[in-house]
Amino acid sequence: MKLALLTIGQSPRTDVLSDVGHLLKGVDYFERGLLDGISLDEIERVYGPRPGDEVYVSRLRSGGEVKLSKSRVVEGMKKLIAQVEKDADLILIMCTGGFDISSSRPVILPSRLLIGVVGSLRVRKLGVLVPLREQLGMAERRWSPMVDELVVEYWSPYSGSEEQLRSKARRLRGVDLVVMDCFGYSTRHAAVVREVAGGPVALPRTLSLAVALDLLGALRPST
Repeated sequence: MKLALLTIGQSPRTDVLSDVGHLLKGVDYFERGLLDGISLDEIERVYGPRPGDEVYVSRLRSGGEVKLSKSRVVEGMKKLIAQVEKDADLILIMCTGGFDISSSRPVILPSRLLIGVVGSLRVRKLGVLVPLREQLGMAERRWSPMVDELVVEYWSPYSGSEEQLRSKARRLRGVDLVVMDCFGYSTRHAAVVREVAGGPVALPRTLSLAVALDLLGALRPST
């Protein structure tokens, strides 16, 4: 069975695979990016945020950060999925944004997995970390209906320093759970937040890959 890893930025996502790629050992997979083969000028023209747009953020092949329009990204990802679904048995969207997408193949949406975790744990006080200041309101709309108390902070996994991350994590002390609401956050970032905030952390890339591997039958028993 073949797994498609789709990013709203550019592939390959070396930041993701250098972190958790060992989990995919023995898995048949390929990567595609919404922005593959597109110049910076064209990215801005086709996918750049307009006034009033909700903003998503992703990574370019160069390692740089790029801000994108949610509505434009959703439409683009629908087309990308239609292109790759014939070659894949399972599709993983490497983004925690909300997507209303249908496919002939099963699609793993990390946002829905995170929502399921928070709902199943019956979290009372939730901490959420998002990449951009512009995403604070979007995070509040997503998460506040699910909990009694919400604390939202922002820190970019693409341009922020570990010192800044530690500062943000200190503000999340006392929450029942921290959701790191971006696929760009790494296991190192999660470890820092777990250490400083002092509680459990939900990390999209490991959570999503665990589900994908289980569905593919790729979780290997101990020997």
